[in-house]
Amino acid sequence: MRIVLVNWARIWDGASYGGGVNQYCQALALELVKRGHDVVSLFGGTSFVPNPPRCCIRRHDDWLGVKVFEVVNSPVMAPSIVQYEDPMGEVSAPELEEQVGRLFGALKPDVVHWNNIEGFSIGCIGAARKACSARHVFSLHNYHTICPQVYLMQGHKRTCYDFDNGHTCATCIEFKPRAEERLRHMNKFIAAHGADPKRAEEARHAWLGALGTIKRAATGYFEWKRLASKARGAEIEPPGAPVPLGGASGDVGQPVLEAHPPKGGDAGDKRGKTPHLLAEMNPWTPPPPDAPELQPLTNDIRPEPVSSKAPNGYGQRRTAMVGMLSSCDTVLAVSDFVRRKFVSMGVDQARIHTMPIGSRINRVVALKPDLVFDPPAFEPAPTPWSKQRPVRLHFMGYNNYYKGLQVVAEALEMMVPEHLRQIDLSIFALDGHRIEWMFRRLEPRLARLTFKGEYNYHDIPWMLGGKDLTLVPSVWWDNAPQTVFESHACGVPVLGADIGGIPDFVRDGHNGLLFTANSRASLKAVLIRAIENPHMLWGLRANVRPPRSIADHAVDIERVYAGEAPPPYSPLSPVEVRVSRPSHNGSAGAVDNATPQTSVRPSTLAPQP
Repeated sequence: MRIVLVNWARIWDGASYGGGVNQYCQALALELVKRGHDVVSLFGGTSFVPNPPRCCIRRHDDWLGVKVFEVVNSPVMAPSIVQYEDPMGEVSAPELEEQVGRLFGALKPDVVHWNNIEGFSIGCIGAARKACSARHVFSLHNYHTICPQVYLMQGHKRTCYDFDNGHTCATCIEFKPRAEERLRHMNKFIAAHGADPKRAEEARHAWLGALGTIKRAATGYFEWKRLASKARGAEIEPPGAPVPLGGASGDVGQPVLEAHPPKGGDAGDKRGKTPHLLAEMNPWTPPPPDAPELQPLTNDIRPEPVSSKAPNGYGQRRTAMVGMLSSCDTVLAVSDFVRRKFVSMGVDQARIHTMPIGSRINRVVALKPDLVFDPPAFEPAPTPWSKQRPVRLHFMGYNNYYKGLQVVAEALEMMVPEHLRQIDLSIFALDGHRIEWMFRRLEPRLARLTFKGEYNYHDIPWMLGGKDLTLVPSVWWDNAPQTVFESHACGVPVLGADIGGIPDFVRDGHNGLLFTANSRASLKAVLIRAIENPHMLWGLRANVRPPRSIADHAVDIERVYAGEAPPPYSPLSPVEVRVSRPSHNGSAGAVDNATPQTSVRPSTLAPQP
């Protein structure tokens, strides 16, 4: 089959640009190529060039057997946050749709698999249908189709239960103007592929003006050529305006002492120790207990109230997106929560099916199985003079508000030193420097703290080797975080928020532990339960199973491409080992299974049949 995989990010970047969705597209594309299919990657919405100025599609060199096409100068920008101010642009973009239609007319694919519509428009699907008779499959990896900022969180803080026919969206978040983002992308392209045209032209005029002197002409010519081949340099802000002087007849006097505030006010002044002094003079105060960002979250799916307002552009966009999804041949939800959520939004339930994605992490683990090892056993019955080893907790991923790393720090701050001394915490967080200070202040009270930033995908096995629990503290309806799959592939149970798709794959007391999402008190209680009854972690570990491999998933999705129904949805194996559960008074109960002294975890190196 000829299969087109559509996403907004460049396929070779994987998770480093485009997150888990792009990582999935990358792994799926390579697996389909291995299985003999003709695979095409189409992406767009991020490249803008001054010449030619029109929207067009260019072909890149093939990438590991995948044919690659990119939309350049797309009127629909990606990722979605930079398109936010123009919701109807994602409904109809005639210039873009003409180019996409021409491409599909030339490719004549059998299947178009939409993994995102960011950077494209609904009309592109219509243009593709007119150009060829391909089947259209849409995977719901996120909520972009029903929420232009993806997360279904009003103001990034409150779960969205009422978008008021789009009027809530109009004031939901702050965003950068599209024109500025487009110019930024264009300048980035210029910097990567040539000189700043303005500086090069100035050098050219200097050369022309110096033709009377051979030496000056030659110097000017080579300076022009150097600048024309050099990447654009950083622009240096010019110094402040000249200070006006007093005096009636031009005599030098005293400067006029008028206010001269920095750009952005005092809060924007980054000189020297200014930020630290501002923080000292205006100390941070915790939000009140009823603040939206502190409210527990649930998986309640409520019908949205009827709005008396006429739909605005955002409202019309959602209606059009729901209609588009219902018109696809098959819609795949990455977790059952996602399926139920989209059905509640009006997507035809006959077309939408739950089908978790596969992961290449199993293959990565198999390459170096000795990196995946069990932690030391806990003492069977600690005596007053013996010391139980600390519980080893691990967090990995990108540090943004939605991933909930701040919830971990605040829950730990609520714990007494006796409990903190029993925690060995490791954090690998991209962009984690913004929150590192919260954990450094905890460090003297912890058994140990390891705090690192960026990591590579192949680092995951050694990061998880010997760990007891992986923390997945999401504070939004997380569709199906790949961190859960990666942890399970390494045999490590998950301590996760009971939100979104996480409970589809983590069963409390079976292969992991769950706490109420966004509740510091709930996370604290579960952590204390694990610290005071650590032997139950061995029971959890024994029940961990690896995720569906990308190879097995490719077989399943081939059948979907051929028009068959997805395989039955069953993310969890039956309960095999009983583990400690809290008693009615909230304390940890007795351990039902015997405490193993050696590893009892079955091999996680091979995918399950």
